[in-house]
Amino acid sequence: MPPGSPLHALPGDRARRLRERYHAELDGMTMDLTWSLIGHELLWNAQGLRGWDLFMTRNDWFQAGAAKRLADAAVVRPIVFANSYAALQIFKAAKSKGSRCILGQIDPGARHFEIVADTARSAPEFGPPPTPPPAAYLEQWREECALADHIVVNSEWSRQCLERAGVPSSKLTIAPLAYEPDGAEAPSHEYPERFTIDRPLRLLFVGQATVAKGIKPLLEATSLLADAPITVTIVGERSVRIPAEFANDPRIQWIGAVSRSDVMNHYRTADVLIFPSHSDGFGMAQVEAQGWKLPIIASPSCGRVVSDGVNGILLQDVTAGSIAAAVRRVIAEPRLLTAFSRASGIEIGQGLEALGRSLMSLEES
Repeated sequence: MPPGSPLHALPGDRARRLRERYHAELDGMTMDLTWSLIGHELLWNAQGLRGWDLFMTRNDWFQAGAAKRLADAAVVRPIVFANSYAALQIFKAAKSKGSRCILGQIDPGARHFEIVADTARSAPEFGPPPTPPPAAYLEQWREECALADHIVVNSEWSRQCLERAGVPSSKLTIAPLAYEPDGAEAPSHEYPERFTIDRPLRLLFVGQATVAKGIKPLLEATSLLADAPITVTIVGERSVRIPAEFANDPRIQWIGAVSRSDVMNHYRTADVLIFPSHSDGFGMAQVEAQGWKLPIIASPSCGRVVSDGVNGILLQDVTAGSIAAAVRRVIAEPRLLTAFSRASGIEIGQGLEALGRSLMSLEES
């Protein structure tokens, strides 16, 4: 969405979110299918495509366009990188020209969908389980894995899940997602000597509010913390039914989906990021929070950004009791949060240069 695009005239927050999909350093270096996508989205909407049908149709459309660009190119690309679930046609075109293929695995694969279904079935009060992916979706993914010379996952958790799904460990390489804060380094957060009703502990959840992301134990933890001075701000799309006791709790603020710049403001004003996901390929919110020197309480089923007792608390299990215990610990010892914040920040291994080196090492190997 480059400057000067007529799409900037769209009204509301959606336009602002679209305007953020641009970076000057990539100008002139990329090909895109933006206008084709807009036309097809209008067509698919008129056809009434929804859910997995829309998702797979969109992936197929992208693959076809990218594969054609690759096949028509005069220059043979020695290495082709494509992201999971939309890579099969691209890899076939690349292999026909003798290219090596690297698959960017965006989540923990087939095992992830099993965990999503299992956690949703264990929480019927939050609504029915999400519709599982069609068999063809995972069959295509397995073909992508078979064609790939290397598969890049973003966490040890994803690596374990792919191995359990039968992907050879020799193909797998871990490369954490990269993030570099805009502007100067953020200052450490300031915390009071004690938390009170007038100055409560401000917990922040960023991401889709789903059972798989741990919204159930988080909300249940607020019940266990009924006497504690806390507020919980939930930033992200609410994709499940929320029981009335939580939807009407004045300590819980439901923000919904917002622009990236607004998300950054929430990191800046929070005291702790709470990330209790049951399964996540990485959990970018954790690194964004570290960019703002925000301590984290996180589950182990995602990218390991938290060093337990150093920049946050690593939950032993994703339960309401475990979350409540971690929250009570920092309420009782606010100085812990001060120490966590001072130890937070984007490490050398989490920036764009580190990601570049990780990917280039695949070529060297």
